[in-house]
Amino acid sequence: MWLRALLMAGLWVFGCAAAWAQRPVYQLRIYKLHAGNEPHFHERFSEQCMPIMRRYGFDIVFTSETGEPGHKEFVYLLRWKDRDTQNAAWKRFLADPEWIEIKKVTAARWGDLVDEVQDRSLDLLPYTPKPSQVP
Repeated sequence: MWLRALLMAGLWVFGCAAAWAQRPVYQLRIYKLHAGNEPHFHERFSEQCMPIMRRYGFDIVFTSETGEPGHKEFVYLLRWKDRDTQNAAWKRFLADPEWIEIKKVTAARWGDLVDEVQDRSLDLLPYTPKPSQVP
């Protein structure tokens, strides 16, 4: 009887761990934009970067800009099925020949578009509310 209870407890723990591993992961990325190159960055991101990201399964939840002129930051949030999906997609995106060429061409034309990147993976807590329907 105790062996059965121990086995059931082990299966429950394993099931919880598997469910936790499959929880969605959000990723917050903040780019400090190089002063004067903000328009070039936004054009590259919206017209060239986003289509490539979509090919690799990037789910961009929102994009935003913050800060004062000359000190702008670009902020966006990604949603991933799980951490493994996130890591694999970034690996494929960063190795994409089209993306590598775009970065090379824009750097040669305008110099640095981004001065600094902050990257935070965000794990949802069990009490996170369901997504709002408010736009």
